[in-house]
Amino acid sequence: MLVTSLLLTTQPGRARSVADLVGQLQGMQLLSVEGDQRVLATWHIPDGQNAEPEGLSEVLRAMSGEILEVALLDEEETDSEA
Repeated sequence: MLVTSLLLTTQPGRARSVADLVGQLQGMQLLSVEGDQRVLATWHIPDGQNAEPEGLSEVLRAMSGEILEVALLDEEETDSEA
């Protein structure tokens, strides 16, 4: 399993609505709203799925004009049984 930590920067005052939207995506976990413009999230991608974290930024920004930037903070491979 691939695990990627994300930092989403939003339009002012839109962090909560972005967190609600992103939280509906399969594999998104540990969402945390920091202030009114930042959302931290962890994306868990099961083995066997086409995981392209770099492409996630484009997809998320296309989903909502409230998302200004998506930064990948770190990635790690984990044991899929964990």
